[in-house]
Amino acid sequence: PIMLIGNAISTAAFPRLTDRLAQGRVDLFRKEFIRVFTTMVWISIPVVIVSYFSRGYLARIIFARDNRQIAMIFGFLCVAIFFRIMYTIVSRYFYAHKDTKTPLYVSLFTITFNIFLAYNLSKQTAYGVVGLALAQSIVAFTEVAILLAIIAKRDKLLFDKAFFATLTRIIAVSGFTLLAGYVTVQLLPLTSSDQGITIIGKLMIIATVVFGVHLLASYIFDLREARLVVSRVKRIILRPVKI
Repeated sequence: PIMLIGNAISTAAFPRLTDRLAQGRVDLFRKEFIRVFTTMVWISIPVVIVSYFSRGYLARIIFARDNRQIAMIFGFLCVAIFFRIMYTIVSRYFYAHKDTKTPLYVSLFTITFNIFLAYNLSKQTAYGVVGLALAQSIVAFTEVAILLAIIAKRDKLLFDKAFFATLTRIIAVSGFTLLAGYVTVQLLPLTSSDQGITIIGKLMIIATVVFGVHLLASYIFDLREARLVVSRVKRIILRPVKI
């Protein structure tokens, strides 16, 4: 998910962000950055929800033995996945402003923080190997939070009321998506006899339901990202066929 969503989208958006600053259009830069940021949040949330609720299915597919512990580790890593995705666009805010030092200094701090957490949380008296995943999630959240705080301090006009209104609607939609994932997993539980095609089939159904509910709820809440997806699907379906 970090490569497919984070790096792909942020890399594609980066030239446009730098062009806006080169043109001296800081207002358009803010608009583009917020649009990409909220889009990545909107896309990442259902991916993380599917990953969390499907952690047992994925662990069974990847490694049959000791899959319970692997599923637990992957569950903790889901938080890290979300914030690592968001880091890819947040860091490019600084790169667009030709500031490479701030992300570097923050990374040096979080690396030190990660070593401290990994050492203490991975002890047998604490969480064991699961503590490594927990440390990754805490560090990923901390790094993004620090960078966002610095951005908010530098540019007080970036995170405006419209941004928080959109973010609130995305969070509200995520509640329905989370409920859909929970209900689907309860209806299609992972049993000890499930193997191969059965696991993949259940995994596909869970992912389809979660993404479908997320898109439907987003469209009802009038989110721009959902409108674009629905509009694109309509154009594909209703495209005239030449004979």
